[in-house]
Amino acid sequence: MKRSHRRISPVLAIVLSVALLIILGLQGRGSGAPTREQPPKSAPSKEVLVPLRVAYSAITVNQAIPWIAHDAGLFKKNGLDVQLIHASSITAMQALLAGEVSIGQSLTDACVTANLNGADTVFIASILDKPLYSFVANPKIKTPQDLKGKRVGITRFGSTPDALTRALLKMWGLDPLTDVTLVQLNEMGLLVNGLVNEVIDAAAISIPSNFRAKNLGFVELFDLTRINRTYITGAVVSTKRFIDQRRDIAKRFMKAYLEGIKKYLDDEEFSIRVIQKWTRMKNRDEVKDAYALQARNILKIPRTPLEGVKTILDGLEKIPAAKTADPRRFMDMSLIDELEKEGFLKTLY
Repeated sequence: MKRSHRRISPVLAIVLSVALLIILGLQGRGSGAPTREQPPKSAPSKEVLVPLRVAYSAITVNQAIPWIAHDAGLFKKNGLDVQLIHASSITAMQALLAGEVSIGQSLTDACVTANLNGADTVFIASILDKPLYSFVANPKIKTPQDLKGKRVGITRFGSTPDALTRALLKMWGLDPLTDVTLVQLNEMGLLVNGLVNEVIDAAAISIPSNFRAKNLGFVELFDLTRINRTYITGAVVSTKRFIDQRRDIAKRFMKAYLEGIKKYLDDEEFSIRVIQKWTRMKNRDEVKDAYALQARNILKIPRTPLEGVKTILDGLEKIPAAKTADPRRFMDMSLIDELEKEGFLKTLY
C-alpha cells in the first residue's frame, strides 16, 4: 500500500518556524544566553599608552633609573609608552628645546645654561648630590701638577665630565684652557679606550667605567666622591611648558621614575642585568661594584639640592647672569611634592 505524501502549506510552514523560534528564544533566556534585550558583554579594552620620548646623555650607571623603569614595565604600568633615546648632552638639550623629547636625563649644566639664555628648562629630580667619578690617569702621572701640558679627556663640552674636570683642575691651581688640552671623545667607555690607546693622559670617569680603567692599571688621582661641594648627578630635566601643559603625563613619568629607584634598591640582580644590558659592560663584578656604590649614595626622594645648583652657577663664570641668578628658578620639585602630599611616597618606603 502506497503512503501518500502531503505537502505542508507555505502558511503552515511559516507558523511552525515562528513557533520554533519562540520556543528556542524562551529556552535561551532561561539558560542565560544573550538576546537582543541583553547583548553579550564585550571584553574590556586595554588602556591606550601615551607615547613619551626621553633622552639620556651618557652610558653610565647614574642613567640607570629610566632603564630600570623601562625594563621592569613601570612606565607601562603608569600608562606610558616611553621611548628612551641616547644622545649627547648638547643634542639632547636641543631636542628638548625643540619639543622632540619631553624629558632629558643628566643634562645638568646644560639645563642651567639654557635657562640663563631664556629657555624654560628646569630640574625635576636628581638621584645624587655627589659625583660618583674617579679622576683616572696614566701611571706616569703622579701628582696633579704632572698634568701640565697633558691631554685630558671629556665626553663633550658642556657635559658633566667636562664641568667636573674644569672644577677639579681649578681646585689644583691649573687653568683648563692653558695648562691642559681638553679632548672630546663622546662616550664614557671611549675615555677608557683613549687611556689604553694613549690618545689621552687622564680623564674624569664615572661608574662603572672607572672601575674598568683601574682594573686595567690606570691610577685614581682623585676620588671625586670626596670633592668638598654638592654636585648634581643623574639629574632629570624638563621644561616648564611640558609640566604645565601635560602635567598628568609628567606626573605619571615621575611616579614610574620613583618606582624605578625603589626597584633599583630592592632588586640588585635585576638592576645589575639591566645595567649590563644598557652599558654593554661584560664584567659583572665591575657593574656590581658600581651598582653598590650608587645604591649607598642614591637619594630615595630625588629632590634636586639647592646647593648643587649654586655649584653649577659658580662654575659659569663667563655668563654674567649666573652671578646674580636665584638657584630656585632652575628647579621645579612640584611633581615630587604633589606625590608626597598624596601619600604616594609612603607606599614606596
